[in-house]
Amino acid sequence: MVILAMSSAAAAATRPPAVAGSFYPGGAAELRAEVAALLAAAPARAPSRALVVPHAGYAYSGAVAAEAFATLDAATTERVILLGPSHHQSFAGGALPGPGIEAFATPLGAVALDRTALERLRGLPDFAGPARAHDPEHCLEVELPFLQLAAPRARIVPVLVGAGTTAETARRMAKALAPLLDERTAVVVSSDFSHHGERYRWAPFSGPDLGDQLLRLGRLTAGRLAAIDPAGFSRQIEVSGDTVCGARPAMILVELAARAFAGEGEVLEVTTSGHRSGDWSLSVTYAAVAYRGRWTAWREPRPAPPLAVLSAAEGAAVAALARAVLESHLRHDGSVAAWHAAHPGFEPALAQAGAFVTLHHRGMAAGAPGRLRACMGLIEATEPLGDAVTQAAQWAARDPRFPPLASEELAGLEVEVSVLSPPRPVAGPEAIVVGTHGVILAKGGARAVFLPQVASEQGWDRETMLRQLARKAGLPADAWRQGARFEVFTAQVCGEGH
Repeated sequence: MVILAMSSAAAAATRPPAVAGSFYPGGAAELRAEVAALLAAAPARAPSRALVVPHAGYAYSGAVAAEAFATLDAATTERVILLGPSHHQSFAGGALPGPGIEAFATPLGAVALDRTALERLRGLPDFAGPARAHDPEHCLEVELPFLQLAAPRARIVPVLVGAGTTAETARRMAKALAPLLDERTAVVVSSDFSHHGERYRWAPFSGPDLGDQLLRLGRLTAGRLAAIDPAGFSRQIEVSGDTVCGARPAMILVELAARAFAGEGEVLEVTTSGHRSGDWSLSVTYAAVAYRGRWTAWREPRPAPPLAVLSAAEGAAVAALARAVLESHLRHDGSVAAWHAAHPGFEPALAQAGAFVTLHHRGMAAGAPGRLRACMGLIEATEPLGDAVTQAAQWAARDPRFPPLASEELAGLEVEVSVLSPPRPVAGPEAIVVGTHGVILAKGGARAVFLPQVASEQGWDRETMLRQLARKAGLPADAWRQGARFEVFTAQVCGEGH
């Protein structure tokens, strides 16, 4: 490793390299030659304003990273906001370097920090993570030699993003970063994608086509970033459990692209360490994504549209989303991302609504014993329909009344989604219309619900339905007659092939 010559005062203000000589060459001449060769080999493309790049050793991911870094415009890139995951410290939000740090060093020299930009972030609650998280961290450091050659005039704003960062925190962080964006600023997110193998405690794929499975998942997931689809990316990661280490900083970037950018993204390359080494016992996926366009003023999301009557095609798409969630949840694949790719701008998913996901054994008649496999959901309209369906489908896979769902069962199940109107109280049971109303019964601390179609499928009249509902709540069969409270709602039933 090269020892940088500097005064003790300057040394105290410079974060020294932590992984020179391991992730990348420790000698300046060798490092410069390797990075220059990687950049020179990258295909010529239009300039970009934001990137997603990997952060593994250069032997594995350097060529992929270079494809993205080669798109930076050296003449206009004077500031780079660097976002990456914290691998060594656990916290929520962002961590900035300590206030005394003026530069990050590599064997090629020091990269100055944009201290003015950092001071605008310092003190904000979402950027109060531990400065010490930067000391051993490699994910930002390995990007610096590329920046030193591709954008040598750039000062950096390094931000590590903790694993406790929620989607809401990511949105707030994006909004806080938006005022820093101008024609001389680029954003670089450092992230590897799927970490596959027993050592990573995530190994859902196998077989001779393992590499193809990993590439497909990587392309689908990176595609949601390139498509500037915050909901699609977040749902894909949440549902599949995919081990994308930089998912949270990537969420910040895709929110910035959705709210403060005019342009488009492109997946430049996806590969894996297994394809480079031939070792499939452990494999990491690497992707490069670039965004061409310009930064804009921050745009608040438009209000959620009201829930409308779904067309047959829209209902089928809602049911397809539920199945995609089940497939990604159980198989850890890219089905959720594929659904979002096939349904760009799907308006009904934005409306706030409750939803239940019901699974039936295929081919069995309505009301037949044993037909029901699972039914779980959210009654209140507190979130977008897309989120409600995503949550309900995951719950249905673990309906506590039945054994956990196995992926092998999916082919033999029909998926049905009930999109609910907001519940409203009624004076008593005489206001309940069987077959039209879903019913919520509450008495004391007990509560139970039936969807509108349950009574019709079972052939129940109102009293029979209420007796069954009372039993479901753990009450005596006639408990509904006195002291019970009732709410009713309607449902749009969306099934496969409806």
